[in-house]
Amino acid sequence: MSASTPSKLTAQMVSVWRDDSLTGVALAELEDSSGWNLVFERSLTFTDADRKAGQDTYCLTNEAGVAVYGGVTGWAVKGTELTLSLSEKAAGDLGLATALTIVLGFAASSVSELNAALATILA
Repeated sequence: MSASTPSKLTAQMVSVWRDDSLTGVALAELEDSSGWNLVFERSLTFTDADRKAGQDTYCLTNEAGVAVYGGVTGWAVKGTELTLSLSEKAAGDLGLATALTIVLGFAASSVSELNAALATILA
């Protein structure tokens, strides 16, 4: 891990969405969605083309628009912290540490909603 690869971040904003085709979560450094961000999304259906391309799983995207399919090897929400374990490739592509802690600086009800959505997305 380099000095530019943080292992602890703080998120002041969370957004959770679900529709007929997608479940998603966005975390951002600041309440106005600026700063670093990390978006988790999972389609509810996959095409043969998705499967062939290895995109029949969840996707992680950062503030630079880098997208990674899969790559979360473990995760947990405990209290006001989300811990993520990322594969070397996912961490490298996203510019994050393989062991990442995100301090959740928003309402407890939103933390619960985040936890439920991640359980669906990362299943």
